[in-house]
Amino acid sequence: MAINGLNKITDKILSEAQAKADKILADAEAECDRINAEYAERAEKIRSEISTEAEKGGMEYVARIRTTAATSKRNLLLQTKSDLIDGVFAGVLEQTRNLELQKYNEILIGLLSAALLEQLDAEETSRNLYGEEEALAPEVYEVILNQRDRDRSGKDVIEGVQKHLSGKVAADKLSRVMLSTQTANIDGGLILRCGSVESNCSLAILFAQLRES
Repeated sequence: MAINGLNKITDKILSEAQAKADKILADAEAECDRINAEYAERAEKIRSEISTEAEKGGMEYVARIRTTAATSKRNLLLQTKSDLIDGVFAGVLEQTRNLELQKYNEILIGLLSAALLEQLDAEETSRNLYGEEEALAPEVYEVILNQRDRDRSGKDVIEGVQKHLSGKVAADKLSRVMLSTQTANIDGGLILRCGSVESNCSLAILFAQLRES
């Protein structure tokens, strides 16, 4: 749910950024063409000036110039594309943090629901493998937000998850989902702490994963 929501946001902003990206890449291509033309002009000048005896050495130099031009073009394009991606995802992160409160809370609820279900699935797997005594469930599923989100969304997120997972997760498990008194130094999203285990569902981590994709 949360990832799908974030993907929709990402797709929308990527679409809006496409025109800008195309122009930047076109400018980069133009710069590469200028570099190629400059190196070609230099190479031709060198070739016309060298004597027959020095032709072999001169042509090797010309080849090196052409290789340098090709490398410069490749590096320029790669850096331009990388900068574009970084800029787009920085914008996505900022827009997500500043969503209308209800929509932002829905993302937090989705993230927490997914993290909690994953934790409960891990506990079930542990019980099946090692038995009940070796797979003690934590007393509290502690939800850690940053200060801003804790103040404005904390209670609503806990209640929203309990409502969303009602009937899917045992009531005694849901009753252990509690808002932490601590806060985290994250831009948005949350951290789910289950005893000594933490699931980092911060927006920075999620968008880093999306960027890799």
